[in-house]
Amino acid sequence: MVVDKFGRPVTSLRISVNYECNYNCFFCHKEGIESTNKLMSPEEIEKVVRVCAKYGVKKVKITGGEPLLRRDLEEIVRRIAEVDGIEDISLVTNGYLLKERASSLKKSGLNRVNVSIHSLNPDAYRRITGIDGLHRVIDGVDEAIKVGLGVKINRVILKGVNDEEKLDELIKFAKERNASLQIIELEGDEELMRGYHVSLDEIEEELNKIGRLKGRKDLHDRPIYEVDGVEVELVKAYRNPDFCMHCTRMRITPDGMFKPCLFRKDNLVPFLDKLRGGKEIDSLFFLAVSRREPFYKG
Repeated sequence: MVVDKFGRPVTSLRISVNYECNYNCFFCHKEGIESTNKLMSPEEIEKVVRVCAKYGVKKVKITGGEPLLRRDLEEIVRRIAEVDGIEDISLVTNGYLLKERASSLKKSGLNRVNVSIHSLNPDAYRRITGIDGLHRVIDGVDEAIKVGLGVKINRVILKGVNDEEKLDELIKFAKERNASLQIIELEGDEELMRGYHVSLDEIEEELNKIGRLKGRKDLHDRPIYEVDGVEVELVKAYRNPDFCMHCTRMRITPDGMFKPCLFRKDNLVPFLDKLRGGKEIDSLFFLAVSRREPFYKG
């Protein structure tokens, strides 16, 4: 296991496999990366995962852009699943194309999906995403559950847009599908935060009243509550040193760079050219780990 200079082990990867997205969510941070024309192939993704798995990485989360826009996503998942040491593969998606791909992704080795449903109100959903697709997304969630994938519903809380929607309605939606919930605090530039940021403190107070604190997730020390049989996880990253000090993730960009932190663009480590040249990239992974440091410091 590799540990950075702050004593934080690196046990998970978040791999962006593309930049393209069929949605236009106004608050999207685009994984903190800039678009280029270069994309890693499934074989190259497998190779970098193999390197990281040698040093203790056990979990891989696939994201984008919208990863379901890649027609070779099943091959990517299959190749990652074949890497020794990888115990869990999950996918972050807007869910619009999930119904058609859930079964094939499950057969390829995918374990779980995080589906972004930022509102159950069709009008608010359209305002957030620019797409009239809520019904398709719900169908995708139902299909994912039907084929045996674990499902977590992601929701970013946005002031004046979805923050007045009742938490119990979302919990009921998840309970009916045996899904879990992830409530996420908004992160973005100053203008976005002024317009739409809302603290999750009130939601956490409500969860303390209606549920019980079940524990904390290793990644970021996130609190997990159980409410009426539903797990509700809070992601409170904004100005939160405790969140950063418990980060166990290394990010990988679509064009083949290690990205030690979502919020920084000045410490990336490119590896794709060396990988394509048949050279070892272990030292570049170690270099990226050495550049990891908490963005919010206590």
